Order: sequence, then structure tokens, then C-alpha cells
Amino acid sequence: MDKGVPMDLVTVLLFALACSLAFASDPNPLQDFCVATKDSNEFVNGKFCNNPKDAKADDFFFSGLDKPGDTSNKQGSNVTAVNVDKLAGLNTLGISVARIDFAPYGLNPPHTHPRATEIIVVLEGTLYVGFVTSNTNNRLFTKVLKKGDVFVFPIGLIHFQWNMKIPMLLYLPLLAAKILG
Repeated sequence: MDKGVPMDLVTVLLFALACSLAFASDPNPLQDFCVATKDSNEFVNGKFCNNPKDAKADDFFFSGLDKPGDTSNKQGSNVTAVNVDKLAGLNTLGISVARIDFAPYGLNPPHTHPRATEIIVVLEGTLYVGFVTSNTNNRLFTKVLKKGDVFVFPIGLIHFQWNMKIPMLLYLPLLAAKILG
């Protein structure tokens, strides 16, 4: 009786190893950029690309985050989002940015970004921020931020921001997602 490894087992193991290598992929894009086209009515996960030869500097440029948003609403806050709809060069890059203005005691109520991690930089004022973990403990993490402070909200977690001081507040959130959401 042969006590070696059965040949069928060796064959299956080699096949499994070959398949795992065959399905490996490189997450890097296949092209440098994909400037979104506005000429298509087709719905895809993302936008169709213009020919890279037709790209120009303005495809990668947005002007307007220097202008304060209108905070005379119920929450006392305003989000000025810069995503692929406003900056075509963001298409397929998986990032977006916004400016959020707060009136005194303004609130960005609890919300989530299911596909994005958010990092914020406080440019003016004092901001009370927090998020709740999704595990069984449902821990609340909070911090009071001042000008120049940075805070991160992990992907998919419920979070909020509140201007706890009288002066107007301004902060800049950066999201690892092409659309805020």
C-alpha cells in the first residue's frame, strides 16, 4: 500500500493554486485619468470618459470654494460639494471635496457616507464632532476641534458636526468617494 499523497489531492491543490493566481488583480487604473463626458444620456456606474487627447486643464479645475454658503436654513449649515458633476476630472478617481459653512450653533445632523471615509480640516471656528461605532458596543467618539485641527470619520459610520460657538464656522471635508454619499 502506497503511503504517499494521493495524486487526485495534488491535482486539486495545484488547480486551486493556479486559479487563485489567475484571479489576482491590480487595483491601479488602466489609464492616467478619465475626464467625464456630459454628452451621454446612458446610465453607468460612473460617467463615460472623453478621449484623453481632448483633456484640458479646466477639466481638473473648480473655482468657488472661497465663497460662503447660505446658512439661513433650519440646520444653520450649508454644504458646497465638489464632485464629478462639478469637476469632470474627478471621474474614476474615487475622491471628492466640499466646503461646509455653519451659522452660530449650526448643525450638520447625524448622517453616514456608506462608501466613503471622511476627513475634515477646520479652517475657522470651533466644531464639536462625533461618530458612533457600528459594533455591539455602539461607542460614541467625540472631540472639540479648533482652527487647524483634523478629524476622520471611518467609512459608513454615523457622524455629526455642530458649531458650538457664536462665530461662523468653516471646515473642509475630504471624502474618499466620487460622490458625497
